[in-house]
Amino acid sequence: QLYCLLLRLPRDVVPDIRAICMEELGMWMKTYAASFLTDSYLKYIGWTLYDKQWEVRLQCVKALQGLYGHRDTAAHMEFFTRRFKSRMVSMVLDKELSVAVEVVKLLTLMLENMEEALTDEDCQSVYPIVFVSNRPLATAAGIFLYRR
Repeated sequence: QLYCLLLRLPRDVVPDIRAICMEELGMWMKTYAASFLTDSYLKYIGWTLYDKQWEVRLQCVKALQGLYGHRDTAAHMEFFTRRFKSRMVSMVLDKELSVAVEVVKLLTLMLENMEEALTDEDCQSVYPIVFVSNRPLATAAGIFLYRR
């Protein structure tokens, strides 16, 4: 069943279906890490970080928060992190503010659970966000700065 969903994912024209797939895949990775927390499944989340629809990007980021939020699962994310870190860092400037807020929260989880994952240069991309006029985004950036 999962394989059928993943085969459809890149071709599906309905953003809601892609978003639901990402949400479910993230849950399965947390629940059944031995089977699903592998690069062959993580790549689907990484690819959809580039989706044109903000709802899909948001679900990807939330799925990743569930994985980076625990040291044991974050430890399995090294290859994924190297491959997609630049995209995640760039998403702090996402045009959809709710996505940007969740990305800053994701980067905070990465700071806490994966030492050395973020370079000084990566962190410097987040620092100016403290001064934006959007309060939730500025607050998330402030928490990031405090934890750094």
